[in-house]
Amino acid sequence: MDATDPPPMPVTPTEAASLVILRGPVEAPDVLLGRRRDTARFMPGYFVYPGGAVDAPDVALAASDWPGSRFHAAAIRETWEEAGVSLARPGTLHADLVTLDPCFSALNAMGLRPASEALQYIARAITPPTSPIRFDTRFFLTGTEDMHGTATAIGELPEVVWMPVVSALSSTKLSGVTKFVLGEALSLWQRGEGLFEPSRPVRVYTYEHGARLIRRESQSDGLA
Repeated sequence: MDATDPPPMPVTPTEAASLVILRGPVEAPDVLLGRRRDTARFMPGYFVYPGGAVDAPDVALAASDWPGSRFHAAAIRETWEEAGVSLARPGTLHADLVTLDPCFSALNAMGLRPASEALQYIARAITPPTSPIRFDTRFFLTGTEDMHGTATAIGELPEVVWMPVVSALSSTKLSGVTKFVLGEALSLWQRGEGLFEPSRPVRVYTYEHGARLIRRESQSDGLA
């Protein structure tokens, strides 16, 4: 590229969702994390929350009378795919929705439906514009009350573990943004009050002019 050429346009970030699952004592919980393969194109070898890109079944589910957004759907579906656990409550989906994805059909066979109301939107992170792979990720927090199954490495993550939050926050195998989200989750988890309040703002981890920027947005704007 010639010195006079304009810089390349940033890659448009892919919409994604991840799920932070905590369990154990409020003062010292564990968090469910999965280790990415060493050969992964994005964050190889790092521990991350189960999650992934928003896909067509998520959009279709959100467009129905199901109460959650496409991000809720993606977080639940991807967690089932990557860690073998589902966040669900008794109920069923319409027949045309059940066939959209193996997760939905598996839950329906057990008399369960994805439980969007068990998830609380707590943070958002957007990959820097300079990265060749970018995500615009919404992060949700939940406990294990509505969790079905045993966490197991069955998908893209070769290792799935329950890690003490204090160990995760000091680990060199968690990125800065993963620790930022975990800090948000732990603060809300320990404070308790306000977690289910729709007016609670959400902090967004992003970049502007090459520098990290933390801004706030409403939950409704973040999930639009």
